[in-house]
Amino acid sequence: MRRLLVGLAIAGILSAGTIAVASGPGFYGYGPMMGSGYGGHMMGWSGGGPMMGWYGRGVSAADEKFLDETADLRQELNTKRFEYFEAARKSEPNTETLATLEKEITDLQDKIYAKAPEAPTPYGGPYGRCW
Repeated sequence: MRRLLVGLAIAGILSAGTIAVASGPGFYGYGPMMGSGYGGHMMGWSGGGPMMGWYGRGVSAADEKFLDETADLRQELNTKRFEYFEAARKSEPNTETLATLEKEITDLQDKIYAKAPEAPTPYGGPYGRCW
């Protein structure tokens, strides 16, 4: 009985430690998803959200142009994703239809990616696509 209690205590301590490490230290803004500062990726650096850009400066001209040029492609991609999930939701989905929709979704994503403006990576490394 004593071995069982010691084993459970050790497992509890290890579990709590694992959760603490996975959540991050929580200081300097590094923490779970909604944290502030650099670590708060879901709300952006200033809490303005991803479309507000860094420090709430708004969308750049290049991003604005990209969003305008790809509006139809993004709308079509959204429609294809809806069709895919509706086809997959059925009790016996048609694998041929799903494969066709997957291919169409991938093609649309590639077209959108090809139009994305070049942007530096957040850590100042080589340039790459911003979307």
